[in-house]
Amino acid sequence: MRQRRAAGVLEGWVSIAVNAVVGGIKLAAGLVIGSISLVADAVHSFSDMVTSAVVIWGFSAAARPSDRKHPFGHGRIESIAALVIAVLLLVAALEFAIASLRRLVAPQEVTASWVLLGVLAVTLVAKEWLARFALQLGRRIDSTALKADAWHHRSDVLATAAVIVALLGARFGLWWLDGAAGLVVAAALGWTGVMLVKESADPLIGAAPPPELVEGIRSVALTIPGVDAVHDVIVHRYGGLLITSLHIEVAAAHDAMACHELAERVEEALMARFGGWAVVHVDPVDRAHPLFGEIQGFLTERLGSGEVAATFHDLRIVGREAPCYVIFDLKAVPEEGAQLQEELVRELKARFPQVAKVMVNLEPRWVY
Repeated sequence: MRQRRAAGVLEGWVSIAVNAVVGGIKLAAGLVIGSISLVADAVHSFSDMVTSAVVIWGFSAAARPSDRKHPFGHGRIESIAALVIAVLLLVAALEFAIASLRRLVAPQEVTASWVLLGVLAVTLVAKEWLARFALQLGRRIDSTALKADAWHHRSDVLATAAVIVALLGARFGLWWLDGAAGLVVAAALGWTGVMLVKESADPLIGAAPPPELVEGIRSVALTIPGVDAVHDVIVHRYGGLLITSLHIEVAAAHDAMACHELAERVEEALMARFGGWAVVHVDPVDRAHPLFGEIQGFLTERLGSGEVAATFHDLRIVGREAPCYVIFDLKAVPEEGAQLQEELVRELKARFPQVAKVMVNLEPRWVY
């Protein structure tokens, strides 16, 4: 958590320093030559300072330890900070769009020297460096807030590029390009804001974990000798804190102490790899049962050849002589899972006369 806070605060202060210089240059130049698009671009750069201040606040608040009211800590404040940044972008986009439309209706003569254009090109390079710096830090600590700030910087790069094009056009009498470039700036801001609203709101609503994270959890668990399969992975993220639960299949011959030890070893491996907290449930599976191989093969072939993408796990067969009871978990598309559940019960009973009862547990979307 300290590393996340240090990375966020570092990016925030570097961003504030760079944007103060870049924004000052653009504002001075825009006021001198009377360019609405350049003034809008300057305000855009200054708004980056505000969003970076929000980033600093977000990471500082998210680093606060857990308390009685917030037992999982304050990590999701990072997502709130990213949402605030997105809203600020949308407000700025609306203001720039209105100002640019007015300039299109009443164009004004704008003249920029080659020196000024060169200075703007330098500010563009500086903002692109800042965007990559923030994006690199955001990917390193997997932070939506830093990624949001990076795209805020990147939208400023696009806006400055549009302004340069407009000022070049003005040298050839194309005065309307100034207002048009302002609309491009507004569109870039608006699009970035909408995307960031979605990206920052998803963790607050409860977005699905990345497939590579789920696969990583499975891979780590399967490295522990004695773990035959992994399923029912559930992941909750609170900023940098990861709360994970999962089921592991082990041989039914293991006694209770051996199962408990396996669970603890998996938990320790997951917490060492991903941090946070992990809870493991043990499912003993009797693979030596006379019917296990046949029923497993039938289900594998049946679900693999069907039109509905589905998988099964935790196959248990109770009773070695007729009547037997078959129990397993089914992961399928919820809209079609109930029908598939009925078909599997019917087909298993027809294919295996010694099976008197089949229980198929349909799993919810949030387990993997």
